[in-house]
Amino acid sequence: MLRIGIIGPSGCGKTSLFKALSPSSAAQVGSSNKREIHIGQAKVADARLDHIFKVYPRGKKVNATVEYVDVAGYQRGEAAKSGGYDAQFLGEIRTCDALLHLLRDFEFPGLPDPDPAGGYKTDFEEFLISDQIIIEHKLERLHKENNKHPQPEYASEIKLMEQCQAALSEEKPIRSLHLTNEEIFLLKSYQLLTLKPELVVINLSEADAGRVAEIVEQYQSKIKGDGVVLSAACASIEMEIAELDPDSAREFMDDLGIKASALDRLITASYELLGLISFFTVGNDECRAWTIKKGMTARQAAGAIHSDMERGFIRAEVVNFEDFKTRNSLSACRKDGVRRLEGKNYIVQDGDIIEYRFAV
Repeated sequence: MLRIGIIGPSGCGKTSLFKALSPSSAAQVGSSNKREIHIGQAKVADARLDHIFKVYPRGKKVNATVEYVDVAGYQRGEAAKSGGYDAQFLGEIRTCDALLHLLRDFEFPGLPDPDPAGGYKTDFEEFLISDQIIIEHKLERLHKENNKHPQPEYASEIKLMEQCQAALSEEKPIRSLHLTNEEIFLLKSYQLLTLKPELVVINLSEADAGRVAEIVEQYQSKIKGDGVVLSAACASIEMEIAELDPDSAREFMDDLGIKASALDRLITASYELLGLISFFTVGNDECRAWTIKKGMTARQAAGAIHSDMERGFIRAEVVNFEDFKTRNSLSACRKDGVRRLEGKNYIVQDGDIIEYRFAV
């Protein structure tokens, strides 16, 4: 399951956005000032899965899900010396796959003037420092181990750590490096913040709710970088939309000039940011969407369902949704030759409907 940490300074509207993205979890969120986290899940809307389930209404429809982690807000500037960017906060967001970085762009009594670009720069610098400390400590340990018992793997890891250290010293995030899959896998154990992709969201005033594209263009040149995607939304209005039935929500959004809900837009942006795609399975008791990394083989994708399926993989019967949609029958797809048998090295495509054959 995709896990996204929602971060931002106190007063940025983070909790409102959390309630908009995971309305079923909104009731658990109180007004306490304690440094606590809230976790909620949101279904990933997918018209393709809806269509498949309409053709094969077997048991239940299971959407892919995203887990949102609402981390307690932090302070910047002088206030940060006593309460922000502490080890607890940094530790909470290290476990996330990506960060949703919320920045306020509206005035509010008692809060500093809004400065999304300046706030993003301050936070980025803090994350750089945090990663530098981790890399420095890791390098010290590696050098000691290598001096005692020289090993080829120590030398290669030291080289990687020094590469990361050089990037951070130049104020470049580690995600900007051209790393191999093996190197990324190794670095994930360190839970480095600048390795994580960031979805930066400008929180708008209600008056600007319909100006998403315009606001994004305004800040595009100021908030950018490798692994960074910029979006915008009015969290307070999006929270209201999440509480309405679909027809009322659509009418409300049309009145405000909002083309798509924040939930749909931000999940789509998150998938693109992380290079994720969906494939589908049709069983006797459910139609289900599965989330995998783009470029995975059929055998690797089977592991998203169950490790036994990956281990005992024999072959996969595959048809892409677009071919299925024109026929609305898996048997017709097989008859027309668009439902085909693929081996373990087949690269799964977004929208594939797969039936696995395996033995353990």
